[in-house]
Amino acid sequence: MQNVIRTIIEKIPSGRIFDSHYIIDQLIKNYSDEYLAYAGNFNATTDRTLVVHGNIGKDIAKFNNTMIRQLSDPSWSENIHGNASECTCWLKI
Repeated sequence: MQNVIRTIIEKIPSGRIFDSHYIIDQLIKNYSDEYLAYAGNFNATTDRTLVVHGNIGKDIAKFNNTMIRQLSDPSWSENIHGNASECTCWLKI
C-alpha cells in the first residue's frame, strides 16, 4: 500500500493541498485491486470501512515531512459514501 500511496502523492503538484479522502478516492478508482487486498487484511466486525480508511490515513502520515506536510486544520469533504466529514489535510512539498 505504501508504494501505491507514494505513487498517488508523486502525481500531486508541489504546493497543493489535498486530504485523505482524495487519496482514498484515487485508491478506489485507480488501484482497486490493491485497495481491496489491503482492506482484506482487517477483520473488523463493525465499521470496517472506517477501520480501513483510518489505517490508510496512518499510511499517508508516514510520508509526513518527506513528501508532504500535515496541516493543522482539517478539510470538510465528501467520503466514499458522499457524506461530508472532517478529514486530515496535507500539503505536497
